[in-house]
Amino acid sequence: MKFLLLRPQAKCRASAQAFKFANLPAVACGLIDTVLDDDAIRQLPAKIADLHNSTVKNIYVIVTSTMAAQQCVLMKNQWPENLCFYAVGATTGDILQQAGLVVTVPKEARTEGLLALHDLNNVSNQVIVIMKGFGGRELLYDTLVSRGAKVEEWEVYKRVKLDVPVSTQDWRTTQIRCIIATSGEVIHAAFDYFEASWLKRLNWIVVSQRTADIASKLGATQIDISRDASDQALIQCAQQFDIRARHSSEH
Repeated sequence: MKFLLLRPQAKCRASAQAFKFANLPAVACGLIDTVLDDDAIRQLPAKIADLHNSTVKNIYVIVTSTMAAQQCVLMKNQWPENLCFYAVGATTGDILQQAGLVVTVPKEARTEGLLALHDLNNVSNQVIVIMKGFGGRELLYDTLVSRGAKVEEWEVYKRVKLDVPVSTQDWRTTQIRCIIATSGEVIHAAFDYFEASWLKRLNWIVVSQRTADIASKLGATQIDISRDASDQALIQCAQQFDIRARHSSEH
């Protein structure tokens, strides 16, 4: 039995290695890729300049991914001083911290964990910048707006569906018992690429209630939710599934 790990292509090899070190048989398969939006990147200096003219005491910058964090770091000498950085995940936070930026990372490394932070519950009339990819993060945007914040979405990259899936090794559908998917985009891509009847028969591990709802609407019925999309969290959830599967086969 193997796990089929679906995530953006750039992260596949590292995730496959992490699963290997944990003694979990897994093949990682990239169905989408992330590509910087050149026009959006060119606009960043002007947008940052506008922040310098803001009259609010603090400006909140929420960084949603490693790719967004890398762009944030490239601009670090241009940011105003009254910024409060927040990262959705630990890896994203590490990139910012290693560049010398002070960043808050919620224990629950997803949108829901971020929204539970005390600082982000008192944001009426505050300016919040969300650095992200095109589309997604509706819950984050809508909730902050409902709390009275002035929210700007800076979409610096886009997700592109690959013409052909790229896997870290050869595999057959008969080898797969469980699919691990790290975003709604890859779940939709999976149902575009692979036979739906096969996907519906399998167990799924996803990274939030939102992605669980997406998988469920597409026909998946056996779904576990990892605490976040980090390799550590996915491995822990996969190990729990593996124990249950072994126990079930023994009875």
